[in-house]
Amino acid sequence: MCMRYCLFLFWILAGIGGQAQVATDSLEVPAPSAYGSLLWKIEGDSLPAPSYLFGTMHIIPKDSFFIPPELEQVLDSCTRLVMEIDLNGPSMLKSMMGMVMPPSTSLKKLLSEEDYAYLKTFMKDSLPVSIPMYQMIKPIFISQQVAASYCLQGASESYELYFMQKFNAAGKETSGLETVDEQMAFLDEIPLEEQAAQLMETVRNPGKSCEQVKQMIALYRKQDLGGLLSLIEQDPELADQMGSLLGQRNQNWIPVLEKLMKKEPLFIAVGAGHLPGNEGVIALLLRAGYTVTAVNMKH
Repeated sequence: MCMRYCLFLFWILAGIGGQAQVATDSLEVPAPSAYGSLLWKIEGDSLPAPSYLFGTMHIIPKDSFFIPPELEQVLDSCTRLVMEIDLNGPSMLKSMMGMVMPPSTSLKKLLSEEDYAYLKTFMKDSLPVSIPMYQMIKPIFISQQVAASYCLQGASESYELYFMQKFNAAGKETSGLETVDEQMAFLDEIPLEEQAAQLMETVRNPGKSCEQVKQMIALYRKQDLGGLLSLIEQDPELADQMGSLLGQRNQNWIPVLEKLMKKEPLFIAVGAGHLPGNEGVIALLLRAGYTVTAVNMKH
């Protein structure tokens, strides 16, 4: 369960020269070796110019954050940034509101007396926060804070914030593929009791959690989407959960992307977990008739 939750949090949580293309006849069982880049070029007869798809890691240590020259060139060529949600405007405030549990529920009510006491001590001793601050916050977001604070000590970076600041500075538009309410609705499909149980798995095994996070970061830096996908597939329960939290959202995004891509070149930045797999964004775009090729980046 610890593996499952750490992978979930960090998904919602390379090559040298040339291009690699995922063949349409391999869509049913995409080869992990075909996913050797975080950056993908999208082309089609109905598009005025190529758009680009990039897989992010929402939180990453500063020393693991990289922006290769090839990525900078692509950013300059695109006129609109599209993310899972648009971070400009009231999105962040609504997101914070969506993190709160119903008034009738609290963290103390979801946990046994023993687990609550353990969590209280863990947060006091290991994190720069106290448990009263999180009493009404949904456990999934507490787990995210625990993993980020405990495993990613030191400065961290966000690809989404970097891209947003760059596009804002250039006076370019930004958009979201879904609303905060829609994103929260998918997360709310995980029962609060299950969230609480997996929060305790995380805090009782923090060392193991951090090793798994390090493994994910190493695969990400290698731009090994296939390796990241394999981590998910090692846990059948996680794969089923991700099928809803990723697969259905991916399908919802395709018509939104098609409408926008027909107007202007997009830079699409979404969590790396959305890209690979039979129901990933890459496969769905290929099925929709677009040419999708990996753009190799050096770093």
